[in-house]
Amino acid sequence: MKQRRSSVGFGVLWAAALLVIGNMLPGAEATQVSRESRGDRTVSSSFYAPYSLRGAAQENNADRYWTEEKMRSAVPADGLKQEDYRPSNYSLPSQSRRIHVGKNVSEPVYPVPEPGYRTRNAVVPETTGKVFFTYKGKDYVCSGAAINGPTKNVVATAAHCVHGGKGEGWHENIAFAPGYYNGVSRHGLWSWKTAHTFQKWINSSDSSRDQAFFTVYPRKGTELVNAVGGNGLSYNYGYRQSDVRVWGWPAGHPYNGKVPYYCDGNSRRWGLFSPDMVIPCDMTGGASGGPWLRARSDWNLGYVYGVTSRRTTSGEKLLISTPFDSSVKSLFEEIR
Repeated sequence: MKQRRSSVGFGVLWAAALLVIGNMLPGAEATQVSRESRGDRTVSSSFYAPYSLRGAAQENNADRYWTEEKMRSAVPADGLKQEDYRPSNYSLPSQSRRIHVGKNVSEPVYPVPEPGYRTRNAVVPETTGKVFFTYKGKDYVCSGAAINGPTKNVVATAAHCVHGGKGEGWHENIAFAPGYYNGVSRHGLWSWKTAHTFQKWINSSDSSRDQAFFTVYPRKGTELVNAVGGNGLSYNYGYRQSDVRVWGWPAGHPYNGKVPYYCDGNSRRWGLFSPDMVIPCDMTGGASGGPWLRARSDWNLGYVYGVTSRRTTSGEKLLISTPFDSSVKSLFEEIR
């Protein structure tokens, strides 16, 4: 078992990278939010007024809000939800949770290469990164991963990283920082466009539906996946997978959220009738939303079949996820 692996020793590769902050656009108005329900799936979208500034304001919103100081002081999102550190027990899994033959919705892809820059096997994973957001005036962090698909602009994360769950609301100022390393994302910050999650999370904080996607605007005319690469998406593969890698940016003690870590191991079911799976790992708050990768083509790229939802705080140190099923597939395929 390998865990608490960090890229700290390779920071020199990123020393020259600069994150452009404070690109102010005059006249941009406050965020407006629209919501639409589609059965068990709900979408929230962010846009700006006036319409004449809409495109530029949307693309640069993350740079405008997220100063380096705010990114460093943002706290893990774990405190926003009620933690359940025991297996979620059910008399029988519902039909939607039964695992059938695993399938892939999309395939992993490498980024479109830039002249003179080597992208493969990078020591800091560029397809994964930190997810920043604000809620009720406070700044928070999670983790997430770019997913290849028709729009080339989708990020997978946990539902509690985009919505507060029962009795709460949608988050704001959502941004993705791929390859975040000590305050720097070589590809900058990507502003959110729409967020997608399940009614069961929104209405009852159902931890088995702690899954979400959000889209981002292209940055400088380039789609996210073309800039950083994109993982494939898998569903119905089940709880037991070997050679799994889980990425995250843990920020709770003893971690500080500055650099990425990963845990390697085998996932297994957690509890006799639980919809959850676990993997031994000691990452802390801030790792929520981080991808669980199977069938990796290198250490940076693979198929995401789950995202970190919760963790244990006593006994064996475990990260907890619910494997993606056909409902997650449908949620992803509705994104335009």
